[in-house]
This record gives sequence, C-alpha cells and structure tokens, in this order.
Amino acid sequence: MNVKPFPGPSCIRLYADDDDGDFVDEGFAEKKGKDKGKGITECKYKGTSSAELKTFGGQQMLSADQTISRRDLSVAFKTYKRQLSNYQRLQLANNYCKAAYLEVMSLAKEAGTWVREKPRLGNLDDLVNEFRTRPLPGRKMEVSVATAVIPDVLASEMAEMMTLSSNLWSKLLFPLVKHVEGSNVVGSLQYLSYADVSIKAAVQMYAELQLPTTLVPTRYFEFLRYGKEIMDGIYIIVDVSSRYSDPFAKRNSERRPSGVIIREHGPEDCEIIWIENVEVGETRENLYSTIVGSNLAYGAHRWVTTLLWNLKRDKSSFSDLKIDVHPGAGSFLLALTQAMKRFFMECVSQHPDEAALTVITSGEDPIRILHNKKLTEYISFVGVNSFRVQAKPLSVFQFLMKKDLQLEFRVSGGSETNEVHEEPELLLTFGTDDKSNIISLHKRVTKEGIVYGLQEASMDEYCSFILSKTLTEDTVNAHIVCGNKSIYEDSKSRMANITPSGFAIMPDGPGGLHCDASLVTFLVQLYYDPLGNPVDVEFVRKDFLSDLNNIMRELNEKVVGEKMTGIEIIHLTQGKATCI
Repeated sequence: MNVKPFPGPSCIRLYADDDDGDFVDEGFAEKKGKDKGKGITECKYKGTSSAELKTFGGQQMLSADQTISRRDLSVAFKTYKRQLSNYQRLQLANNYCKAAYLEVMSLAKEAGTWVREKPRLGNLDDLVNEFRTRPLPGRKMEVSVATAVIPDVLASEMAEMMTLSSNLWSKLLFPLVKHVEGSNVVGSLQYLSYADVSIKAAVQMYAELQLPTTLVPTRYFEFLRYGKEIMDGIYIIVDVSSRYSDPFAKRNSERRPSGVIIREHGPEDCEIIWIENVEVGETRENLYSTIVGSNLAYGAHRWVTTLLWNLKRDKSSFSDLKIDVHPGAGSFLLALTQAMKRFFMECVSQHPDEAALTVITSGEDPIRILHNKKLTEYISFVGVNSFRVQAKPLSVFQFLMKKDLQLEFRVSGGSETNEVHEEPELLLTFGTDDKSNIISLHKRVTKEGIVYGLQEASMDEYCSFILSKTLTEDTVNAHIVCGNKSIYEDSKSRMANITPSGFAIMPDGPGGLHCDASLVTFLVQLYYDPLGNPVDVEFVRKDFLSDLNNIMRELNEKVVGEKMTGIEIIHLTQGKATCI
C-alpha cells in the first residue's frame, strides 16, 4: 500500500506471515535464564539507553520519540522459525477478529445502548485483555459511543457503504477523515469468510484524520476492517489495529477494536451505534488542547454528525434562481466545493502534498506560508493561521460569511478599495433543507468585466467551514448555466483550479455553536505578478499578516464588542503566548 511518510516510531518486526506457511519471529536476541525459548528477548540498541526502552506486554519497545533502523542494531540477532500450518494461522486470525467483535459489542453494552447481551464466543479473555492493555507513557485512550437514526438508508446499504468502497467511506466522513486508502487483505485474512460464513467483507484500511488547523498533528491509522451479519437485519462493522498482525504498519495512532453496529429502523431507515476506541499520543498544549483533550474533536458524536451532514449535503436542491441552470450543475457544484475543502485540509496537514504545495516557513512559526506550485499564471502563495475569538461560533460564522466573499472578490483583482463593501448580486443557492450547508453563486461587475464568486458555507456543532473562490464567466457558462451561452462539459479539466480562501470554525469546548469561544483557522490565497518585483517569504508573510490583523480587529469590534487598542494577535503555540 502506497502511503505518505509520517514521523512515527519504527519498530522491529515481531512476526511475519510469509508465503511458505512458516510463522517467523525475528529481530530478538535470546535472553538467558527464565525467558529462554519464549521469543521474549532483551535487546540493546546502538545509541539508545535502557531508560528509553519501555515494556509493553513483556516486550521492550522504543519510546515514541525514538526512531532506529535495522542497520543501527549493535548485536547479532538470532532468527528462528516456529512452524504453523495455514489452518493454525487462519484460526489465530479468526480468534483475533472474534475477540474484536466481542470487545465492540461489550463497549456498546457498557454504554447503555440497545445492545443487551454480549455474544457467546467461547474463552477469548487473553485476547480481549490484550485489547485493554494500558497504553505506554505519553499515550492515552479515547473511548466514546454515540447512537443515531440514519434516514433513508437501509441497514444493508449502510453496511455496504462502510466496507465495499474506501472512497465512499472517506467521502461520507470528510473532512474528519482527510484521506483513505483501502486494499485487499492478504495471507490468512483473505480466508476469514471460510472460518466464519457470516463475515461478508474484509479490507485493509489506511486513514488520515485531520483537524482544520496546523496546530494539531495528523492522526495516521492502519487497521483491518471486516463486516459481519449478526442476524437478519443486524450488521456490525469491526475495525482493529494492524499492530496485532503487522508491527510495521504505517501509523502513529492505534485503532483498538472500534466499529458500527447497524439495525433496521422502520421500512426505510437504519439505526446505528458508533464506537470509537483509539490509542493516541497525549494532547500537546496549544489553542486546541481543550477540544482535543475533551474528546469533542474526534469522538463518536463527531463521526455521526459528519456522516449525517454529508448525507444531507448530497440531497441539496436549488433555490433563489436568477439564471437557468444545467441539469448537471448540482453535481458540479458539490464536486467543486468538496475539492475546495480538500485543498484547505491539505494546506493545514502535517505533511502537505509535496507535488502541489511547499511549506516555506519554519515549523516553529505560528503562521504557515505555502507555495502553490500548481498555479503557473501567477506566483501563488497560501497563508494559514489559527486564532481564538471570545465569541459564540454561530455569531462568528454569520459574520465571516459576508467577510469571506469580500476577501475573495478583492483577491480576484479588479476591485478598488471602496468597492470591497458593495454587495455582489446573488444568482443562486444550492443547499440542504435545514440550511446547514449552502452553496451560493454571486456576480460582480468590475472595470475588467464580470467576476463570479462561489461560496460554500457549511455548519455543524463541531466544525464549520466558509470557503469561496472566484469563477470566470467561461467557467460558469461551461459548467453551470443552461441556455444559449451554455457549453456544458463534464471533464477532469473543470477541477483544474480549486484554490479557495476562507475559514474553519470550531468551538473551544462543549456547547457546539453556542460555546462561549471559537477557534478560527484563516486561509487566504496571495497572488503576485510573475513579471513584477521578486517576492520573498517575509514579503508574503507581511501581506498575510495585514489581512489577518484586519479580520481580528473586525471580529473583536463587530462580534465580540471590544475594540483592539493595537494590532496585537495572541497565538498559543506549545503553551507559550507569542505576540506578533
């Protein structure tokens, strides 16, 4: 599986599932005395003190900040093979899956959901206890359970959404799930359905979870997912970390047995229990410590809310139409605005896509400046920063909806300073029935011609976005308008320029949209003439700071109700306040 690199600890392989049917333990020297023959060994690593080694289940593990490679080992290691038949390996894999299923059902029962009994699967105590092992120092457990009714989705359809397509799963849970890759299982795992006929699908998953800020590291998971039909109309989707089968899996977070239990709810709906059970690094002290530490940012309720929001978004409809739209315009608007949000999430990612973006500021700088290499018409940069506002997220959201369009029309050029506050003409809205997501198209006439502005404003209690970008008249005619000017086309080139500007808003604690404070991430595109004077990072940073200061001042004066005495922005990075 091809995945992006990330700064996680490398570890020595404990066992491998090879093609010749042998079960291999390697990388450990035999310890003299009572542990002889157990495969539990005492290792000494070059450049690693004994204090840096921690015990986990009787094995010596590196601390999270230590990384070594095989060639750094200073001792000779004994490799031996313990023969296991294919049947034994299949039974081992099946027992792990049964234990994970039992653990998910147990968590649902303990949370007081509609699960009333645990399945009777025999004695799996040793494996279940392994799932409940205390995490290493510097790491913690996050466990949460949520229930919901999913309208207009049958239980069987929900189970298929979760297992048959990793792309669909990613789409339904975006932007919480930033990136997903799925691959077919190999080795003994591909025969799980032979050992248990109720298992309908199994897939190896790699997932990246990201909050809309540069201040919270990306969470990387690799895990096995399988779907099982418990009885007619009741299904369970079980996730279990790959560490139990492959310590080399690419991850910095562990998905201990988690999953979704699904049952029919009436003739057209289904009811779900969502269980999140993960092991992650301790929360780093910064602006987002409260929301991450309280399990609001990644908890089961956030997953369910994101799922419901995406299902509603797919059912958006047109209103306030002042132009004739093409029958395919709705799907184009959904796809383009989704791509705009993906660009935003890529810019705040711990490791942005190097083919498109290059970070040109240091990791210690609270302001991130990126060079956008995909746009060649201009010298293009992206500025990103997060800050806190002492105001309710709903009030901040309502104010920034208007401010975002002003910024986008200004960035597009052709607007004088005194034109920025003019209201552009609204041409259409494309949104959900409850107005939790609204895509709108606006038009402004400038000295250079007509400029269109596309905005998506999406709102929920955990994370809201306001993103916009300008469109040319040719783009609108090609993909939205229906009539004499329409040259509608459905091609990949329509997604060539997806760079937005805008905001992400999260509550700074419980209370959702009515929390007493907000965490805001601001992202803006900065364009420069390639024929003009050379542009360096300090020049770009200064331009970005000018926009950031203006937004902070207006938020304080018009939303918070306090005047700023100076251009002062407080950033909390790694627990220290820095005045810029």
